Amino acid sequence: MLTEKTISGWNLQITDMLKLYKININHFKDPLEDKRLLQLVDDSRRQKVLRYLMPEDRKRSLGAGIIIRKILNENGLCEDCLKYSENGKPVADNVFFNISHGGDYVVGVASDCEIGCDIEKNGNAPLEVAERYFYLSELEYIRSAADKSRAFFTLWTLKESYVKQSGQGMTVKLTDFAFQPELDPGWREVPCTDEKVGAMQCKLKEKWILSVCVEKSQADERITTEKIVIREITTKEKEWMEHE
Repeated sequence: MLTEKTISGWNLQITDMLKLYKININHFKDPLEDKRLLQLVDDSRRQKVLRYLMPEDRKRSLGAGIIIRKILNENGLCEDCLKYSENGKPVADNVFFNISHGGDYVVGVASDCEIGCDIEKNGNAPLEVAERYFYLSELEYIRSAADKSRAFFTLWTLKESYVKQSGQGMTVKLTDFAFQPELDPGWREVPCTDEKVGAMQCKLKEKWILSVCVEKSQADERITTEKIVIREITTKEKEWMEHE
């Protein structure tokens, strides 16, 4: 049976409401082996889960559906309330959210304004992508780093979350904005050349990097030291952050 653990105490928040959700798919069986898991999502998501051929892809799709349902339910909504933008981004009234998944993890974020997230594991980075699409200062950041792959994914997750937050898809030029991350990111603000966007990033266990970009409130464009609420959805108690 799924359980939920609420963690608080990370001192960064840009908006009045910002929540993070996380699932480690290693805590799930393959939905084809345990079909009770399919009852955790609606029929359209079940069909989507079952279309995948690989067990890990089925679990990632299931995790995404669980997080989306959780976010909607917390805001008095259901899956029938979902709509889709021209770029295929799922949207709902009165809440903004985004989902990202890769490898072992599915993460979600919800806020009261436009938001995007991305999670990646440090590995063999396609550094040629940076040479072609990154800002000059970002290229210098990568070139000066001892671990160039980590530096690449530190920037890539920020840029991907920025694009997802914008809702404009790949029509956004990656050279039109830039970030200035720390060499060893903790859970902290990352300066962005677009002052209307707030960016945050943290390093997870097993070399994972999570980035979040959110539209700053017009009333207060400064990051305040309030608490973010984190929802960990899992089948057993297991810490997932290097920084709490």
